[in-house]
Amino acid sequence: MSVDFTPLLPLWAIVALGAVILLTAALRLRAQPIGALLRVLMGAAAVLFLLGPEHVRQTFDNLPNQALILLDQSASMELGQRAAIRDASAERLRETLEADGVEVATARFGDGQSSDVSEGLVDGLASVNRDQLGAVFVLTDGQVAGAEGATPLDLPVPVHGILTGAQDQEQDRRIAWVQEPRFGLVGEEVSLQFRIEDSAGAPTIPVTLRVDGETILSRAVPVGEDVTINLPADRPGERVIELGIETVPNELTTRNNAISTRVNVIRDRLRVLLISGEPHAGERVWRNVLKSDPAVDLVHFTILKPADKVAAAGPDDLNLIPFPSRELFLDKLQEFNVVIFDRYTYRGVISSFELAEVARFVDEGGAVLIAAGPELTVGGGLTEQPALSYILPALPNGEAIQESFVPTLTDLGGRHPITSSLTGREDWGRWLRAIPSTVRRGNVLMETEDGQPLLVTDRVGEGRVAMLLSDHLWLWARGFDGGGPHREFLRRLVHWLMAEPELEEEALTANLDAEGNLTVTRRTLSDQVGDVMASLDGAAPEALTLEERLPGQFSATVGGTDADRATLETATSGGDVLTAAAVRERGASSEFSAVTLTREALAPIVSATGGGFAAAESSSAPLPRLRTVSPSRGEKSGRGWLGITDRNARAILSEERAPLLPRWASLLIIAGLLLLAWLVESGRLTITREQGVNLGAAQAA
Repeated sequence: MSVDFTPLLPLWAIVALGAVILLTAALRLRAQPIGALLRVLMGAAAVLFLLGPEHVRQTFDNLPNQALILLDQSASMELGQRAAIRDASAERLRETLEADGVEVATARFGDGQSSDVSEGLVDGLASVNRDQLGAVFVLTDGQVAGAEGATPLDLPVPVHGILTGAQDQEQDRRIAWVQEPRFGLVGEEVSLQFRIEDSAGAPTIPVTLRVDGETILSRAVPVGEDVTINLPADRPGERVIELGIETVPNELTTRNNAISTRVNVIRDRLRVLLISGEPHAGERVWRNVLKSDPAVDLVHFTILKPADKVAAAGPDDLNLIPFPSRELFLDKLQEFNVVIFDRYTYRGVISSFELAEVARFVDEGGAVLIAAGPELTVGGGLTEQPALSYILPALPNGEAIQESFVPTLTDLGGRHPITSSLTGREDWGRWLRAIPSTVRRGNVLMETEDGQPLLVTDRVGEGRVAMLLSDHLWLWARGFDGGGPHREFLRRLVHWLMAEPELEEEALTANLDAEGNLTVTRRTLSDQVGDVMASLDGAAPEALTLEERLPGQFSATVGGTDADRATLETATSGGDVLTAAAVRERGASSEFSAVTLTREALAPIVSATGGGFAAAESSSAPLPRLRTVSPSRGEKSGRGWLGITDRNARAILSEERAPLLPRWASLLIIAGLLLLAWLVESGRLTITREQGVNLGAAQAA
């Protein structure tokens, strides 16, 4: 039996009424203390009456305790006999609970990509009455996520972990990142920090490092320690770095025997040396395009005076500074990536020895661009300097052609990454001058309408050379005759000279998206390519036949793979071998990164709720005993037993309500107190200590 209230008026009205009565009593307290007291008693009786106190008599039915069984169905649970042990143990646990009168609900969590136990708890709690819930049993391998996120659920019952699998019979070795690199700078080193674990306890294990599918090194490293390998970043572009270890028989999985990452290697600054000779309208175009590229650090010199001309300016006059040829070409040339000669004429400023240094610079990996004008056809041109001319792919063979023409792409230019993506070719504007030349080697990418070469590229040693055999590119920049894509053309040309990977003529790239679709792209100057050998997750290579999608681009797509890594290899027409690699960044990779049984991941919520751990090593292994424990007990598990909190939950079957006092009795008390207060305050009733109660004393007086 209990007492409840059913107010006859809104609470604010009852409070206001009580306040008014209390205020009037306070005003008469000094003059009529007895009357004021009676007013307070009457007000209290009225307020109590309006609150509607009632006797409540309820009939209850005791409810059974409930238990929630969470089943981990993530990808790692499919290893070995874990899934079979989980299902058999869950069924026997259900039978034991039901035999003890406990209602059981089952929920599942995890999939092929993740195993978030907090999501499973939230879904499972929706299927039970939390007032009846006595325990949660999680059947898992322990490789779960989200245990810390489940702690705020504030469960008043224990969460027990039952690890399914024979830990002493499971063997696995794995490699994992300690510090996964993402970026690197050309000329510096990329630090790879990783750790190898082996359940068999081997002291050292050989590890193999591959970059874009090519093996770089293989050496033994200690197990259980953080290992660091510094990898030189020698060229820009995205690199796929893989680290792999050898497998052993009867491993749970080999998917964690290799790790991979994408590292984007960039240049800190691309340093370009621009040397201008004969003044012309196109000089500003070169400068503007190079200065507008945030990745380019431009150093520009204009040579206006021959070396033998005497400086005759007075001390107060402006004068040209001497060109620092020795400093540039002997001391600091290796600090630049590209040297551009823009209509440069040999005037004795740069010596033959210094030009030979430029040729050696190219042979060792640098780049030179010759932007030629009429000066190339007269005496003193760079093609007449033996120290440099031997690396040039073309030599002039006549006077400059002074007639209009529309630059066009050759068949090779339509496939080359420098020019193949230039748009609006049918609307390109005319140029008005070209330098007729004989091509000795290299690739002709652009030509005049009558077949004279305009753009020739070549590789010399480790470096690159390009010749632009016209000085009228600036007409495109000015919009003459509709203009043309001068900015994109120059940007791609300079970046090709800098050996940017996306502009390589012969390249093999691959991408493995989150859905498992492998896309292989082969870029080439040839009109046909051979098959690409693809290996998925270290399996035997399979041949992929590529089809031409765009000029110079062949591709193939393999859909629906479950691989995390792909290694590809093919050969060029020249016999060179191209390699590539692709990695898949998805949750499944983390699901298989660690697969051995563990308590560590589930421990936060188990310890926070007073639960415990147990092991189910086989489908027939005995489960721990189940005990019903008091909610006030701190420990809800122990050696060989797991507890179920007795929630003492009850359901209301019926309810009877009756006023605490009959309403007529409450009204009679209120009326009596009100009458008594009126008699006292009107003087018809006096109450003194000596005479007691005296009715009618006022009339007698």
